Amino acid sequence: MGGSRTYPYGSTSAVRAHVLAALGVLKLATADQMHRLMAPGHKDNKAFRNAALDLARHGLAVSEGSARDGNKLWNLTPLGLDAAAEVQDRPVGEMGGTARGAARSGAPHAMAVNETVIAITRTPATATRPVPRQQPAAAPAPG
Repeated sequence: MGGSRTYPYGSTSAVRAHVLAALGVLKLATADQMHRLMAPGHKDNKAFRNAALDLARHGLAVSEGSARDGNKLWNLTPLGLDAAAEVQDRPVGEMGGTARGAARSGAPHAMAVNETVIAITRTPATATRPVPRQQPAAAPAPG
Protein backbone atom coordinates (compact mmCIF):
# COMPACT_ATOMS: atom_id res chain seq x y z
CA MET A 1 0.00 0.00 0.00
CA GLY A 2 1.67 3.15 -1.16
CA GLY A 3 -1.05 5.58 -0.24
CA SER A 4 -1.45 8.49 2.11
CA ARG A 5 -2.85 8.61 5.60
CA THR A 6 -6.23 9.65 4.18
CA TYR A 7 -6.24 7.10 1.35
CA PRO A 8 -3.98 4.24 2.49
CA TYR A 9 -4.73 2.07 -0.54
CA GLY A 10 -3.32 4.75 -2.85
CA SER A 11 -6.42 5.42 -4.93
CA THR A 12 -6.71 8.57 -7.00
CA SER A 13 -9.64 10.95 -6.88
CA ALA A 14 -10.42 10.13 -10.53
CA VAL A 15 -10.76 6.39 -9.88
CA ARG A 16 -12.74 7.00 -6.67
CA ALA A 17 -15.13 9.14 -8.74
CA HIS A 18 -15.39 6.31 -11.29
CA VAL A 19 -16.29 3.86 -8.51
CA LEU A 20 -18.91 6.22 -7.07
CA ALA A 21 -20.42 6.83 -10.52
CA ALA A 22 -20.51 3.12 -11.39
CA LEU A 23 -22.09 2.12 -8.09
CA GLY A 24 -24.52 5.02 -8.34
CA VAL A 25 -25.87 3.43 -11.52
CA LEU A 26 -25.30 -0.31 -11.05
CA LYS A 27 -25.92 -0.27 -7.26
CA LEU A 28 -23.87 -3.45 -6.74
CA ALA A 29 -20.75 -4.47 -8.68
CA THR A 30 -17.37 -6.16 -8.53
CA ALA A 31 -14.19 -4.14 -9.03
CA ASP A 32 -13.74 -5.96 -12.35
CA GLN A 33 -17.17 -4.86 -13.56
CA MET A 34 -16.52 -1.26 -12.52
CA HIS A 35 -13.16 -1.38 -14.29
CA ARG A 36 -14.63 -2.76 -17.52
CA LEU A 37 -17.48 -0.24 -17.48
CA MET A 38 -15.63 2.93 -16.51
CA ALA A 39 -12.04 2.49 -17.71
CA PRO A 40 -11.59 -0.60 -19.87
CA GLY A 41 -8.23 0.74 -21.06
CA HIS A 42 -6.70 0.33 -17.58
CA LYS A 43 -4.30 -2.58 -17.29
CA ASP A 44 -6.28 -4.35 -14.56
CA ASN A 45 -8.87 -3.71 -11.87
CA LYS A 46 -6.42 -3.13 -9.00
CA ALA A 47 -7.00 0.64 -9.03
CA PHE A 48 -10.74 0.01 -8.69
CA ARG A 49 -10.26 -2.47 -5.84
CA ASN A 50 -8.05 0.05 -4.04
CA ALA A 51 -10.52 2.89 -4.64
CA ALA A 52 -13.37 0.76 -3.24
CA LEU A 53 -11.24 -0.05 -0.17
CA ASP A 54 -10.43 3.65 0.34
CA LEU A 55 -14.10 4.57 -0.06
CA ALA A 56 -15.02 1.89 2.48
CA ARG A 57 -12.51 3.39 4.92
CA HIS A 58 -14.45 6.67 4.66
CA GLY A 59 -17.87 5.03 5.02
CA LEU A 60 -18.93 5.57 1.40
CA ALA A 61 -18.85 1.96 0.16
CA VAL A 62 -19.19 -1.45 1.74
CA SER A 63 -18.64 -5.06 0.75
CA GLU A 64 -21.17 -7.41 2.30
CA GLY A 65 -20.46 -10.51 0.26
CA SER A 66 -19.02 -12.05 -2.86
CA ALA A 67 -20.27 -12.89 -6.31
CA ARG A 68 -20.46 -16.54 -7.30
CA ASP A 69 -17.05 -16.21 -8.96
CA GLY A 70 -15.54 -15.23 -5.58
CA ASN A 71 -14.99 -11.52 -6.33
CA LYS A 72 -16.02 -9.03 -3.66
CA LEU A 73 -19.28 -7.22 -4.30
CA TRP A 74 -19.34 -3.51 -3.52
CA ASN A 75 -22.27 -1.23 -2.91
CA LEU A 76 -22.77 2.29 -1.58
CA THR A 77 -23.72 3.35 1.90
CA PRO A 78 -26.32 6.14 2.27
CA LEU A 79 -23.40 8.59 2.58
CA GLY A 80 -21.86 7.05 -0.54
CA LEU A 81 -25.13 7.48 -2.41
CA ASP A 82 -24.97 11.21 -1.62
CA ALA A 83 -21.38 11.32 -2.91
CA ALA A 84 -22.36 9.42 -6.09
CA ALA A 85 -25.19 11.90 -6.71
CA GLU A 86 -22.66 14.72 -6.44
CA VAL A 87 -20.25 13.00 -8.85
CA GLN A 88 -23.07 12.44 -11.34
CA ASP A 89 -24.51 15.92 -10.79
CA ARG A 90 -27.95 14.44 -10.09
CA PRO A 91 -30.38 14.95 -7.23
CA VAL A 92 -29.99 12.16 -4.68
CA GLY A 93 -33.75 11.54 -4.95
CA GLU A 94 -33.22 10.30 -8.52
CA MET A 95 -30.45 7.88 -7.54
CA GLY A 96 -32.51 4.99 -6.15
CA GLY A 97 -31.48 2.88 -3.18
CA THR A 98 -28.24 1.40 -1.90
CA ALA A 99 -28.86 -2.33 -2.57
CA ARG A 100 -28.30 -3.02 1.11
CA GLY A 101 -27.96 -6.72 1.84
CA ALA A 102 -28.14 -7.82 -1.81
CA ALA A 103 -24.53 -9.03 -1.83
CA ARG A 104 -25.15 -11.69 0.79
CA SER A 105 -26.77 -13.99 -1.78
CA GLY A 106 -24.11 -13.44 -4.45
CA ALA A 107 -26.58 -11.32 -6.44
CA PRO A 108 -26.65 -13.44 -9.62
CA HIS A 109 -29.38 -11.33 -11.24
CA ALA A 110 -27.56 -8.04 -10.53
CA MET A 111 -24.33 -9.53 -11.92
CA ALA A 112 -26.13 -10.56 -15.13
CA VAL A 113 -27.68 -7.10 -15.49
CA ASN A 114 -24.25 -5.51 -14.98
CA GLU A 115 -22.72 -7.71 -17.67
CA THR A 116 -25.50 -6.67 -20.05
CA VAL A 117 -24.91 -2.98 -19.31
CA ILE A 118 -21.17 -3.43 -19.88
CA ALA A 119 -21.76 -5.29 -23.16
CA ILE A 120 -24.14 -2.64 -24.47
CA THR A 121 -22.05 0.36 -23.49
CA ARG A 122 -18.68 -1.02 -24.54
CA THR A 123 -19.55 -2.83 -27.77
CA PRO A 124 -18.52 -0.78 -30.78
CA ALA A 125 -21.12 -0.47 -33.47
CA THR A 126 -20.53 -2.80 -36.38
CA ALA A 127 -20.79 -1.58 -39.91
CA THR A 128 -23.50 -3.23 -41.93
CA ARG A 129 -23.57 -3.84 -45.62
CA PRO A 130 -26.38 -2.05 -47.41
CA VAL A 131 -28.91 -4.38 -48.95
CA PRO A 132 -29.11 -3.67 -52.67
CA ARG A 133 -32.56 -2.60 -53.74
CA GLN A 134 -34.24 -4.66 -56.36
CA GLN A 135 -35.39 -2.65 -59.35
CA PRO A 136 -38.91 -3.53 -60.35
CA ALA A 137 -39.09 -5.28 -63.68
CA ALA A 138 -39.88 -2.87 -66.49
CA ALA A 139 -43.36 -3.30 -67.89
CA PRO A 140 -43.51 -4.03 -71.61
CA ALA A 141 -44.25 -1.02 -73.77
CA PRO A 142 -47.86 -0.86 -74.95
CA GLY A 143 -48.09 -1.79 -78.43
